[in-house]
Amino acid sequence: MNVVLIGMKHCGKSTIGKALAARWDCPFRDVDPMIEATHACDTGEQLSVREIFERHGEVHFHRTEGHVVCELYLNLDRPESRAVVALGGRTALNSTVCGLLRAIGPVVYLQVSPDVIFDRIKRSGIPPFLDADDPAGDFMALYHKRHPRYEELADLAVDVHGLDPDEAVDVLESRLDQYERAHEQLWSSGE
Repeated sequence: MNVVLIGMKHCGKSTIGKALAARWDCPFRDVDPMIEATHACDTGEQLSVREIFERHGEVHFHRTEGHVVCELYLNLDRPESRAVVALGGRTALNSTVCGLLRAIGPVVYLQVSPDVIFDRIKRSGIPPFLDADDPAGDFMALYHKRHPRYEELADLAVDVHGLDPDEAVDVLESRLDQYERAHEQLWSSGE
């Protein structure tokens, strides 16, 4: 089974995703570096996802992101496939690709307190898309806008607040096992 991790930037998608993939001995696919590589192949520019969005705009960014998710779908939509995919924070907002996500695997929303996420963001530098005069308020508005979308899209929401990567993977594996057993019962009962 593949797993697709969603959530806010700095919620732990890459760290927990890598740890889960290592435990499962399977590939880890991080969408952000794939977007950067696809953009570089298409344009010859080596830019970060933030720079791609800023320089080329939302339409170009979503188009590139869509190509990456379609490529993942084409490569991972097989019953025997096993991989862990970490989406960028914006990917769940890209309505053109959301339908493909569940075909890749269960979508898991990694939940962390918005205060903790904002502290992590501050440590790595306030991104330019947040209002410089009120980055905390702007981030909270963004969080409250995205949170319902993540919940709507997710098959599972897993609270990883305060957990180290190994503990988070333990919780995630347990929830995924429950999810898989419940769906096997539904499939076997013909519902």
